[in-house]
Amino acid sequence: MKTELSQIPFKKGNIFSFSGRVFLLLLLASVLLTFGLGKYFTDTTENRMMANIRVLAMSQAKMIASLDGIVSSVKDKDIPKLKIIADKLNQDSSYDYVVIGDEHSIRLYHPNSEKIGYPMQWNKPGALENGESYFIKGEGSMGNAVRAKTPIFDENGKVIGVVSIGYLTTKIDTSLAEIFVQTSATFLGVLVILLFLSWAFAKLIQRQMLGMEPEEITQLVLVQKGIFDAVFEGIIAVDRYGKIININHNARKMLALSESAKQLIGKPISDYVSPASFFTKEITKNQHDIVCEFNGLNVIASRVAIMDGELLAGAVISFRSQNDIESLNAQLSQVRQYVDNLRTLRHEHLNWISTLSGLLQMKEYDQALALIKGESESRQQLIDSLREQFADKQVAGLLFGKYHRARELGLQLIFVPGCRLYELPSSLNSTEFCAVLGNLLDNAFEASLKNEVGNKQVELYISDENNEIVIEVADQGCGFPLELQDKWFERGTTTKTDAVEGHGIGLFLVASYVNRCNGAVIIEDNQPYGTVFSIFIPKVKTQNG
Repeated sequence: MKTELSQIPFKKGNIFSFSGRVFLLLLLASVLLTFGLGKYFTDTTENRMMANIRVLAMSQAKMIASLDGIVSSVKDKDIPKLKIIADKLNQDSSYDYVVIGDEHSIRLYHPNSEKIGYPMQWNKPGALENGESYFIKGEGSMGNAVRAKTPIFDENGKVIGVVSIGYLTTKIDTSLAEIFVQTSATFLGVLVILLFLSWAFAKLIQRQMLGMEPEEITQLVLVQKGIFDAVFEGIIAVDRYGKIININHNARKMLALSESAKQLIGKPISDYVSPASFFTKEITKNQHDIVCEFNGLNVIASRVAIMDGELLAGAVISFRSQNDIESLNAQLSQVRQYVDNLRTLRHEHLNWISTLSGLLQMKEYDQALALIKGESESRQQLIDSLREQFADKQVAGLLFGKYHRARELGLQLIFVPGCRLYELPSSLNSTEFCAVLGNLLDNAFEASLKNEVGNKQVELYISDENNEIVIEVADQGCGFPLELQDKWFERGTTTKTDAVEGHGIGLFLVASYVNRCNGAVIIEDNQPYGTVFSIFIPKVKTQNG
């Protein structure tokens, strides 16, 4: 089962959650930024418009003041002529009004004829006498306006009058309002986009934080660290690129790594573990209880992939020293062997006692004595033979138990002449070798019981004469199904029709141990029935290729 990030339940967000607070902060920043840019744009536009109006108004005022008709009319105080010329100029002009006065700022022309003959408003003291041009903004005869005033000179350069060009502020404000309405839609669209991006960013943060609050993440990290350091197994987490995400104390201790966890995080696992194929190859495939070698240490390792939807995020590898497991297995195997031997001996002893009791009751004392003597000699002969042919006591004990187990099942375990084992292969200890031998014999027993035609004999041959250990187990059983021949040594492959959890491991373990030794397994059909398993294990492990 793969661990998927999407399977982790998210808490429903609320406005006071971390993601909610981030959204509000971004919302406030977006609103302030939008209004700030809007205010800056409005002020800039207004200032630029006012500057343009001033330049335009002054240019228009000076142009009117330089016209010959205006100069002669002002000089002669010819108000009707001046009105004709000014009215004609007003038709094609952009300004709102023009006022013309004499050298004393007395109006000679005004859009409102009733105001002619009265002094002009808001004059700069001394400016007209000195021939200065200037701007003024404020309430005038036509209302609040921006005005440009410039003197009128005669042919001798003498100031004879003044021209005032006015732009009403109401029209300026209307133009600014039109520009503001046009730009408001743009800024509103920008604000909506910023709000959407803020919402999307808050959601992204919420997903990346797995819907948790910062304090919950802190607590989770502390709990994870506690769990990592508390478990007995070594645990290493890697990402999809084979870089270390996390590693606990026991993993560093078992792998003899002097670096701290902080120093290892982010570094390639291949720099610290050899071989590193279990951490980097096919990590999408979960594996359990695989015999591996890390930094020269034999371990039992498991791997679980971490998936983020369809995307591989990494894997978690847990492992424990095979020596520790073997110690427990050895003790358990010894207990099981002891129990099996006792059960077998009990059954045989009960049968033997029943027979002996019957002979004694029938007063067949000679036959009873012969039975006692024969049983004792047969058992002692088997013990002496196993001791002589097999130097390892655990292997001899296994074979003694399997011999009696076969008799109990109605089978016969035959030791082929020449059987001997004085030295175990260097890459397997007694427990591992017994696991290989025991699983082969158990499979042979089960296959023999299924075939009613076979002779119920299982033959065993073990030899260490040359540079390799040879194990051959031949049965007269039901054989191996053709459809399973390509999967003989895969975990979970079994010929049992009533297979339950735990079956399909025997041949998988055999293959694991043999492959680790660079050995070989050959499976052939036996004649006339059954199967022959041949195992070849080098006494000294060699390198492939």
